[in-house]
Amino acid sequence: MRHGLLWASLALPALLAACAKPETPVVQSTRPVYAIDMVGGAKLCTVPENPKLVDAQQTEVAMTVGNDGGWCGVKVSRPGPAPFDAGLLAARPDHGRVQVHTVGDWTRVDYTPDPGFVGTDSFTVRLLPGSTTLRVNATVQGVAQPVAAAAPAVVTPRVTEPTPVSTSGKPAASKPAAKAKR
Repeated sequence: MRHGLLWASLALPALLAACAKPETPVVQSTRPVYAIDMVGGAKLCTVPENPKLVDAQQTEVAMTVGNDGGWCGVKVSRPGPAPFDAGLLAARPDHGRVQVHTVGDWTRVDYTPDPGFVGTDSFTVRLLPGSTTLRVNATVQGVAQPVAAAAPAVVTPRVTEPTPVSTSGKPAASKPAAKAKR
């Protein structure tokens, strides 16, 4: 009986492992991704994941970004994936800045709205090599500023007369306290 329980306890995990779904491999970049490339993003950033680009055609991408001072980026790549060699800004945004740079196996097109701007903005980037064009239509939303914490109450210490000190080492005589009038 003991041997049967022992074999069952050993066989059960192997049987369950054989029935488990295989884990999907994590796609990792073959090129380095630096920490500085991942910081500073807007808290609200909605873009399509890996938009389909067609050479010699313009691809339209919608972006929603919260104007909290951070960037919102669209990741694009050539087949492989491999980053594009360069991105030329064909049409500038009216209310923000654009940066095109390589992050690992991807080319990331970052948009940072001007401080305080809320509304719509758009820009166009031509990706090289080839003649692929990416047009980004950004909707910039305002973000609620955090409520400032109430300032702590200022406490002013009570000022009292210093204790008199004698130079002889003996306690100095102090004045008697004044009597309060009734």
